[in-house]
Amino acid sequence: MSTEKENNLTAVICLTEKGAELAVRLGKLLDGARVVYIPKRLEKTIVQDRPVQIEYFEGWQHTFAEVFSRYTQIICIMATGIVVRSLAPLVQSKYCDPAVVVVDEKGAFAISLLSGHVGGANDLARKVADKLKGQAVITTATDVREKPAVDVLAAELDGLVVPREKVKVFNRLLVEGKKVYLSSPFPIVSSIKDGFIWQEWPEFNEPVVLISPHVQGAAGKILQILPRILVVGIGCRKGVALETVTSALRETFKRFYLDERCIKALATIDFKGEEEALKLLSKEMKVPLRTVTKEEIRTLEGTFEPSHWVKKQIGVGGVCEPAAKLVANKGCTIVPKQKVGPVTISVAVEKSWWLDLDQGIEISWPLQPWKH
Repeated sequence: MSTEKENNLTAVICLTEKGAELAVRLGKLLDGARVVYIPKRLEKTIVQDRPVQIEYFEGWQHTFAEVFSRYTQIICIMATGIVVRSLAPLVQSKYCDPAVVVVDEKGAFAISLLSGHVGGANDLARKVADKLKGQAVITTATDVREKPAVDVLAAELDGLVVPREKVKVFNRLLVEGKKVYLSSPFPIVSSIKDGFIWQEWPEFNEPVVLISPHVQGAAGKILQILPRILVVGIGCRKGVALETVTSALRETFKRFYLDERCIKALATIDFKGEEEALKLLSKEMKVPLRTVTKEEIRTLEGTFEPSHWVKKQIGVGGVCEPAAKLVANKGCTIVPKQKVGPVTISVAVEKSWWLDLDQGIEISWPLQPWKH
């Protein structure tokens, strides 16, 4: 069995005959892909009227350890104590552990046991309970008290929380009804502000949650969510070296105080997509390299400063800036074309659900580290 995470699969695992019956039933009810794990001794007792992918196992602890390493969501139909003891040597961090939900053999209760927020066990428990007409058991304080949780917010924004060790502190403050401020250089939808005190960027009080791709060097009661929302447009000469492209990108990010961890994709024109340096950069940064056509770039003419030399060479007036904007779903350009040797770099903010586009996005990035 592979140990690579199966991000689109849910594992349902059981130990008894009654548990197997419920596991197969749940496998049929759940939306999306799922795999049902059943003890091999029960192989002849399972009657299927509709296809469900079943894996039969013999060694419980070994199988559970492999399922834990392979799947992002696990539903265990058995006693909670068994799952707790089996999890003990496996758990590492809520930022990498899978969601684990425990269900009793009658399907009366779906208990969110592990990775309730970041892993999604709370939502999975609710989904399972709904399918089985049972009761979801959620014990995380922010959910019980119907308060926001910063790690959940980060997951919704496809973001990274830094520093992680402050998450518990901020969630406790929110649960206790203490003042927690929220600020961002972006106009954001009102639903995200619920439970926080909104303050216009860059002025704020502490404790504060910042939603920003901007490198911030201030200490104190500050927690930052780094949203993966930046698209980097790249233009370059033929045969450019990887080191040259990498240096140009990092120099630009340093100049505008942007965090590389917020990069969601790289963008360029289609025929530049074959440049080995760009493909290697995409692989090293673990982000996709997206390409656009000349025809698509022409639809943005007049929205960026054209280069007559580039237009003479390839038929359009620019590459990096329009490519970034197009791949960002025609979002906002926050770094116009920067020429760094044989490379040009531009950065755009992706048009995302949590941005309040009715207000528009007008960002003037500081030319020195941001401080409050």
